[in-house]
Parts: sequence; C-alpha cells; structure tokens
Amino acid sequence: MRDLSVKKLHEIIGGRLRLATLAPRHGEASPVGQVVTDSRQIQRGDVFWGLAGAHLDGAGFAAEAYSRGAAGVVVGKKYVQPWPGCWSVEVNDSLQSLHQLARWNRQRTAARVVAITGSVGKTTSRQMIHAVLSRQFQGSASPKNFNNHVGVPLSMLAIEPDHDFSVLELAANTPGEIGALAAMCQPHVGVITRVGDAHLAGFGSLDAVAEAKTELLAQLGGDGWAVLAGDDARLRKHAAVRRSRVVWFGRSLDNDLVATNVACAAGQLSFCIDGTPMSVNVWGRHHLAGALAAVAVGRIFGICDAEIARGLADFKSPPMRCQVTKVGGATIIDDTYNASPLAMGAALELLRDFDAPGRRIVVCGDMRELGEAAGLLHHQLGDQVVTLCGADLLLACGDHADEVVAGARAAGMPRERTVACRQPEDLLDERKCSLRPGDVMLIKGSRALAMERLVKAFQTRETRCAA
Repeated sequence: MRDLSVKKLHEIIGGRLRLATLAPRHGEASPVGQVVTDSRQIQRGDVFWGLAGAHLDGAGFAAEAYSRGAAGVVVGKKYVQPWPGCWSVEVNDSLQSLHQLARWNRQRTAARVVAITGSVGKTTSRQMIHAVLSRQFQGSASPKNFNNHVGVPLSMLAIEPDHDFSVLELAANTPGEIGALAAMCQPHVGVITRVGDAHLAGFGSLDAVAEAKTELLAQLGGDGWAVLAGDDARLRKHAAVRRSRVVWFGRSLDNDLVATNVACAAGQLSFCIDGTPMSVNVWGRHHLAGALAAVAVGRIFGICDAEIARGLADFKSPPMRCQVTKVGGATIIDDTYNASPLAMGAALELLRDFDAPGRRIVVCGDMRELGEAAGLLHHQLGDQVVTLCGADLLLACGDHADEVVAGARAAGMPRERTVACRQPEDLLDERKCSLRPGDVMLIKGSRALAMERLVKAFQTRETRCAA
C-alpha cells in the first residue's frame, strides 16, 4: 500500500485518530507502513495492529510496538497515547477494521485473485501457482500460512494497484469460514486441492468438510473459474450444485487436465501434459495435485504449456514439507509442518517408495482436531505404518500414541519394534532409536507438537556420531 496516507487510513476505518503534538514525524500526510499484528516483529515505520485474542488484547503491546519503531498503532476500544512523533487510531473492533482496510485495498486493484483451499496441499499448491504466474506477470502471494481471518486480510494488503495477480490461501475449522474469507478477497479463480478428514472436530463429517470447501465456489463471479481435484468423489458431488466454469484435474481420464508418464525419483516429480514434459523438484507423487492445479491456473491466465513448465521447474519446496536431508549415512524426511490422515498416508507412501538399503522408520505425532474419530483414525494410522509403508520401526508420541502402536501391532509389527510415549522429546532416548547408515526416517505430526524439534535433534546427534 505504497500510496496510503494516515489520513486516508482514518477515513477508511473510522475511529479516533490521535497525533502526537510533540515533534511530529508521522502526521496525517505520512505514508502508512507495513501492517504487523505481532509487536515482536515490528520494524521501524511499521503499523502495529493490536488485535484482541482469547487471552490477551494486542492493545496492551502498543508501548512495545512504539519502542521497536512503530510509526502508529490501531487498537480496539482502548486509549493509547501516541509516542512523540507517532500516531494512534482507536476503533470499535480492530479485527473488523483490518477487514475493512483489506477490502478497500482489494477493490482498488484489477489484480486477479486466485484463492486456494482444501484439506491438504494448500501451501505447496499456492507456491507452485505463484511460480507459474510469476513467469509472465507481477503479483503477490500469501506469506507462510496466512490463511485465516487474520492472515488473509494481511495477505490482501500486499496487493499493489499495479499487480496482475494475487494467490491467497484460505483455511477453516468450522462451516462458513471459507465463504466469509472468499467474500472478502473476491477471487477470480478458486482452487480446491482435496477433501480429507482434517478438522473433523469442527466439521463433523467428510461431507461437511466438502460442503465447507465448496463455499469458495459460491463467491466466484460470472467470469470466474473453478480448478478442482476431479479424482475426489465428494468434491465432484458438492461442486455439481455450484455454477461456475470448471477445470477438473487428476489422473483419471474423465478429467479435463490429465497427467501421463508420471514418475517420481531422486527428489523430482515428472509428468507430461498434452505432450509437454514437466518436472518439479519435490519428493513424493502426492505433489502431483498441486502441480496440475498450477498448470490449470497458468492456462486460465493465458500462459503456454512450455512457459508453465519453466515456472514449475523454478519451484522450491516450502520448509518442513517432505524435505529430505542426509545425516551420517542415513536419511531424514522432514514433513513436520502438520498432519492429517490424508497427509499421513501420502507421507507413508513416500517412505515406502524411498530407495534405501536400511530400515524404514516412522516417527509420528498426534493428528489433531479429529473429534470423536480420533481414536479410530490413529489406530488406522498404525495399521498403515505396516500395511501401506512396511516400516521396520515405529516411534509414536502424543495423546494417541498408544492407539497408533496398537494399530501397528494388530497389523503384525512386533512389540519390540514399537515405542509409544507422551512427549516428542522422550523419543530421543538412545536406547529407543539411533539411526544407522542406510536408514530412512520419516518425521511427521500436527503443528501443535512442533515435531521439527526432533528433526534438529536427530540431525545434531547423528552428525556428532558420524564425526
């Protein structure tokens, strides 16, 4: 928002504007800097947007924001005296004011918005689409996983008037959230990756998940496009009642966009689209859905297949998503960003297909937000560790570790090859697991368990042992 002044911001969101009377540096005519909601991340010239949380009100961190160099702060129903040279705005609801500003920024640009949702693969698909569109156009994309009621408006503020596109990620825990986010960002293209049993605690059933994801389609304009995973039967069913132009992608021949000659080896996924060879530097066949979505979106934007292929070749996988590293003669697959039953299955398939002379080791944490189905789904995960992956060793942690181990033992894994404990750190006991040359270890769990700590610990320990 290079051309937004403090005065204009006040006009958009209303409230009471306070300007410091002593040595004003940031007056009404001053430009508004980057909007930041975490006072710890403030840099000089930023605007701190104090949001009210379940336990803390961001307004209480205004002083810290000023001390770090904030030019101004926006808070809800709190008096904040601006520091010398700075300003503050008091509004009724700071979150709704953030949404107001995001909608204003969206309405003043002709950028075509691509909105992505789904139970798995949102971030990877978003980055693949951005890599493709950036070959010919200028635009922005959601940073990290900015995909909720706070992250989406922050992502929208990065859209500049001269941008051609913006790729936004939308997520939800309960019905209605996707529809509300899509109404705010007004997409031209809606992408749905897959429907899976994630966030069942909030949705209740897979059909409810599918219904929630397809809320996105209702917000597409008359000239909008839907890009949908055609191999997903539930998505086919729920999308049928929506009226929009659709590109179905997948492996089955009844899709509009079908990949052929699919192969995945040595960290590269390759395939052909209508005779054009394409490749992406990723581990695992499950990334094909994101790549096909990127091809579909690229075509909608008028990019030729050869240029789309170049964009996919430029793609770099985001952290903690099937990142493969060699440590002391062994291999670690870091897929720790998050976990759901669908994503766990894909990761186990990657481990199964991995070319390794040693043991296949699964280190897994809980899959959160599964509601009443949690026990059954964790037991099924243990079964898949054996029947789908053929793992040699299972290390499970979290509240449902015993159920995962029970599932693996029921499927035939010997007791001495399983470990269940409550905390991830308990798995670092040398007696429970130490990597050997030729082993390959998959580490995956829900975000709340921060399983990446195990990746770093194993890397450090095995590097030390190798030395």
